[in-house]
Amino acid sequence: MRVFYTENVILYIRELTDILYEKHYFGFKHSAKVYVTSLMKEVEATIHIKQKHKAPSHYSRYGKDLWYVSYPRNKRTTWYFFFTYHPDRDIYFIRYITNNHAAGHLLW
Repeated sequence: MRVFYTENVILYIRELTDILYEKHYFGFKHSAKVYVTSLMKEVEATIHIKQKHKAPSHYSRYGKDLWYVSYPRNKRTTWYFFFTYHPDRDIYFIRYITNNHAAGHLLW
């Protein structure tokens, strides 16, 4: 199993540490970096065993046959990773990342 990311997702992941720190979700930039690194490691280690859900049509702009998995990180925040799966090569291609604060209402 392999996990790949679109260029936009890679850019977002790189910026996420700064976003979390600047919005005061973390008091130290290092703590925000540890959080993001931990989240990405968990995704890469477990995406293949997580319960996947068909993505709502709202997310079709990120790709055809899109699925998503959720990663609760604490009582208030759940991250959603949208991907296409290519079973012939066992590849998960992450196309978009969001959380319940930004888009949770679109998943219900």
